[in-house]
Amino acid sequence: MAQDRPPLTQMQDQLLSVKRKIRKSKKITLEVPSDFTFNRAGIKHFDPVLSWFQWDLQNVPVEIDLSKCSSANFQSMSLMLLYCWRLSQQKCNVSITLDGEGEMNGSRVWKMLGGLGLFGVMTDPKLNFKSNPHKPTFAVRNSDDFKLAAAAIDDFTAQFGVEYQQTLRYVLSELMYNVLEHGSSDFFYRGRRYPMPAVVQFTWYERMNELHFIVADMGIGIKKHLSQAYPGLSTDEEAIRLAVQPEVSGTFGSHDPYSDRNNAGMGLYLSSNIAKKLRGDMYIGSGNGLVHISPLDVTSKELNTSWPGTFVLVTIRLDRGTGFALESMMTEFRERARDEVQARDQARRSEGMLVSMYNYFGKRAEVKQEAISYRNKYLLPAVREGKSITLDFRDVTSSTHSFLNALLASPIRTLGLKAYKRIRMINVTSEIRETVDYILDDNTNETDV
Repeated sequence: MAQDRPPLTQMQDQLLSVKRKIRKSKKITLEVPSDFTFNRAGIKHFDPVLSWFQWDLQNVPVEIDLSKCSSANFQSMSLMLLYCWRLSQQKCNVSITLDGEGEMNGSRVWKMLGGLGLFGVMTDPKLNFKSNPHKPTFAVRNSDDFKLAAAAIDDFTAQFGVEYQQTLRYVLSELMYNVLEHGSSDFFYRGRRYPMPAVVQFTWYERMNELHFIVADMGIGIKKHLSQAYPGLSTDEEAIRLAVQPEVSGTFGSHDPYSDRNNAGMGLYLSSNIAKKLRGDMYIGSGNGLVHISPLDVTSKELNTSWPGTFVLVTIRLDRGTGFALESMMTEFRERARDEVQARDQARRSEGMLVSMYNYFGKRAEVKQEAISYRNKYLLPAVREGKSITLDFRDVTSSTHSFLNALLASPIRTLGLKAYKRIRMINVTSEIRETVDYILDDNTNETDV
């Protein structure tokens, strides 16, 4: 009986009701579009998904409406798990509106990910996602989560053969090591400090016979991490390209870095090379940079919108008729890394600069605009500083005249005849060497006139 309640209690109830109405009137509804997927006609496009996230929402009720999302994939929806955690961290009361269960609509994918238990996982380190066993999803916060996810990877990939099992486990383990070492961040919730989980999700698309997995975090991002040792980084793209080179992010003593399992500074280098060997694709996004490492090349672009941490998406087409061995691959990659690091150190000792053409431009160095950007950012400043330049073409099978001319003509004209001593090539095919020699001759003749 409301009349029998004390006046003060009645007033408090009225004030609470008013506050609820005011809060409800401020509610922001984020309607998930009908198509929430990276896939567009067989090509990965990230901006349509990333542009949906609104990162500046704070202290307001937020409804995420999945009822009109008719098509979604597990990897894009995995990012929404992290987004909901971030909103909660920013004192938003998050609610999820679901619809019926279509074949692959957003509501069904959300449930299969284990999204219904999202906030329990966020604040209880003993909980993890109750996801569909055929589309497993994991929060990674500590070594126990790591072991849980690694064991599930073994079970999940056993059907593809022992080599796939060992190799894919290695790739995912390296990516999860990166998450624990560089992608961690903390948040406060109701007066307590919690680690912000990362998310690991993997799916076998049986019709395409492809395995897709994503590892995503809300950490500081690649550029901020590497800027501690490389303060000259100007863009996220540049930072990601640097991160996939050997021994960039690790700290080394006098011991052989390859004698230890930790592979410090080698995680992205090794995992990206394994993905290429398996004829897979790796997409690394951090900030507003995106680098795509394919079996043939390495390309990058600036995203229209940013992801506050880092995500790595890997797609591998399974081919049981393809023979490969993890140990022989690792030996090959480590030997290549050792050669590259030694060449880089030698160039540094001689006050020179080593350019790993494959790491920056891929197997086929052909995109002229990438050559122009690299020339302006690195080569011309190096020339002005009096440095020599060594171009390492290891694993580059072809390069066009227009690309090489865009990369080298201006530095050669600046140096004049000194270019023959200050610009050298190693591990280069005869065809590429002939093209560079022609560009050298052509541009030094112009200087002498």
